[in-house]
Amino acid sequence: MVGGKLTEYRHMAEDVLDRAIELRELTAGDCRTRNLPLVGAPANPDSSVAPMAGLPESLVLRYGAEAANVIAAATCERPADSVADGIDVTRAEFEYAITHEGALTVDDIVDRRTRIGLVAADRERAVGAAADMLELLR
Repeated sequence: MVGGKLTEYRHMAEDVLDRAIELRELTAGDCRTRNLPLVGAPANPDSSVAPMAGLPESLVLRYGAEAANVIAAATCERPADSVADGIDVTRAEFEYAITHEGALTVDDIVDRRTRIGLVAADRERAVGAAADMLELLR
């Protein structure tokens, strides 16, 4: 199995396991992960994430219940500050990308973890902060 997006990977995994169970004539219970919330998601997928006092709304929208942990885990100065003017990604998110999500390069941070790189002008403004954060954490 290859490919898939965050919205489809559970369905794909369930299909693969169902097929393997069928081919090997195994027994198994019903799927238990179909509606299990992802880390940081609200318990009810139809509800919105409740606002968290003192945290940037964009951070809460991206990390849900884990937003406070992203800030709390930060060791950088001014963790709630934006990485660049007009970009709603915080310095703590860059640090978290490195320390918790396995980002190793500026491209990892800007293009793959935060997706800032989808807008060339935003990418250009954010790469310096990403490089600084990598240097700080080495």
